[in-house]
Amino acid sequence: MAISPSIQKFVGTWTETDQCVEYSVEVRDGDLVVTGLDTSDGEMLRIEDISFDGSELRFTSVCPSTDFVLTHVFRSASGDEVEHEFTRIETWSKKKP
Repeated sequence: MAISPSIQKFVGTWTETDQCVEYSVEVRDGDLVVTGLDTSDGEMLRIEDISFDGSELRFTSVCPSTDFVLTHVFRSASGDEVEHEFTRIETWSKKKP
């Protein structure tokens, strides 16, 4: 898969001051690779569905110990910053009467 040169803006490790998770983005052997790490306990997150359209990096993270699932969108911001949008995905059950 050919990776757009604009992915270079997203290459590196990303974190936020009050979060205990960091995401790393790299291009390895021509493939886009995203890894996630819970820095509070060292647990590696499972990363799925990675895509890049030239301006937005999208992926899904799964925490194996809790099955906590988030979808992520990284968008370019200024300097060494990205905008990180994330959505929690849950399965709900209908309450029985």
